[in-house]
Amino acid sequence: MLLEDLCIKLRKNISNMKVFKNLINGTILGITLGLLISLFFSYIFNTNYLVPSSPRFVMQFSTPLNAIAFSIVLWGFMGLLFSLANYIFYLDRLSITKQTIYHFIVTYFGYTSLAIMAGWFPKTMIWLSVYTIIFILIYCLIWIISMREAKKLTDSINKLIDPHS
Repeated sequence: MLLEDLCIKLRKNISNMKVFKNLINGTILGITLGLLISLFFSYIFNTNYLVPSSPRFVMQFSTPLNAIAFSIVLWGFMGLLFSLANYIFYLDRLSITKQTIYHFIVTYFGYTSLAIMAGWFPKTMIWLSVYTIIFILIYCLIWIISMREAKKLTDSINKLIDPHS
């Protein structure tokens, strides 16, 4: 039902070309951020070459180049995931809280799967727990900001309707 509502909403308000451009831009942004983060950590750990992830991740591939190529695909999917998930906030009939919860579920499970595939953290309950707590805290912050923005918008609309309020 939600997916159907989202498709109808997108068809009404956003051209297919705009959605396509947004998805392409999200993919490019994911790849760019992934490469920049890899470059940053490669410099921090004083390597002489680009390291896309942990040594254990790179060792799974026949060559470091294959590890980088696979990482680029994963980073592209990460950017695409967040671009797609952003459309959840276009569902006006959902409260900001529900939009945030649905966005959290989609991005948490999608991003967590991709991050594990990218070798960004060990597959242990401790790391998954810490990661989950950080993810939840970020989403609480997003929800608080969204609620404040909605209140500002509501207040400004109310002032337009009744300037004496």
